[in-house]
Amino acid sequence: MLRRIARMFRPTSQGQSTSKISPLIFDRHFSDARHRVVVMADGAGATQRISFDLPLTLRRQTGEIALALFEESVISTPQDMRALLSSLHPTIVVASRYGGVGSKEVVAYCHSAGISLVSHFDDDLFDVPLSLGKAKYDRYRDPIRLQSMRALCEGASLIYLSTEELKRRFNRYDFRSEAIAGEIYCPASNDIKRELSDKLLFGYMGTAGHAEDLAQVLPSIEHVLDRLPEARFETFGSIKMPPEMVRKYGSRVRAIPPTADYNGFLARMRELDWKVGLAPLVRNPFNDCKANTKFIEYASSGVLPVLSTGPVYARICDITGLPQTENETWSERIIELLSMPQSQAASLLQHVQDRIAEFYSLARLEDQVVRVLRLHV
Repeated sequence: MLRRIARMFRPTSQGQSTSKISPLIFDRHFSDARHRVVVMADGAGATQRISFDLPLTLRRQTGEIALALFEESVISTPQDMRALLSSLHPTIVVASRYGGVGSKEVVAYCHSAGISLVSHFDDDLFDVPLSLGKAKYDRYRDPIRLQSMRALCEGASLIYLSTEELKRRFNRYDFRSEAIAGEIYCPASNDIKRELSDKLLFGYMGTAGHAEDLAQVLPSIEHVLDRLPEARFETFGSIKMPPEMVRKYGSRVRAIPPTADYNGFLARMRELDWKVGLAPLVRNPFNDCKANTKFIEYASSGVLPVLSTGPVYARICDITGLPQTENETWSERIIELLSMPQSQAASLLQHVQDRIAEFYSLARLEDQVVRVLRLHV
């Protein structure tokens, strides 16, 4: 099958490579599966790994479902999209944050083939703020990309959104398609790390686009380091350690570079030995639509989270009993957790992990995705 796909994209001029059409994921049993799910994504990010790869794993292993995932950079022309879909014969197509070439062709193919098209978003990509960085702002504000995403939303059988807040935000766009929000976005790991670090080590993990989130709690971080001389602070990911922190605290602060993929990220997260993980979030309409992913990833990695106020963490805090922390009290909460007797802190972590294992399990997410994509019929 992969050779057939490659042949469709033979180079049209000397020196071009067909490797660019390689899928990010392609199940070997794709052509034989009852449900053949093609996901067209905006890039090779964690979104599709969390939303489709992970929750469909068990059913893909039985052969009932097969997944093929492509990033938009492999589609150069509308003809490429038509040829790809015609070759794969999917039973459903998911456009996940997709804004590349061939959106109208996706809609036309799905309508002519009588199959569902699901348009999937975990952010409001129709209104990306400049605070995420100029590169992301320019990319997602591009009129051609916006037109492409709108075509997929207008032509979709269903718009699948990550949170209720995001669904409310999408209501203002008046798309004709029905929109639903998932109850779960990121699942708790089936292999939760139960051990809690006994080190006075806390950190923040995130991408470079979250510099503004980190900046709002830097005074609290400094206060903790000043109050607890043995405490250390780390960042993990493409987020940069502020230079002033390095100048002031030297070896007590460290920046850990990002990993190449989501599996690697999860494995590295478990190795960091943080006791406390920070989840600050600037309050604005874009951020209020986000999912509680950081909470789940921290707790699954054996890290106690400190959480911003607002809708993102409201429900999971109600479920686990953890507080949401106002900016002015962040340092007190971090110090409280770092200084808590180890047995008490370990008991708190276990309670949090037990609650997320119950309410945010992979099995629940699997059921949600199967229902949304109608893979049970």
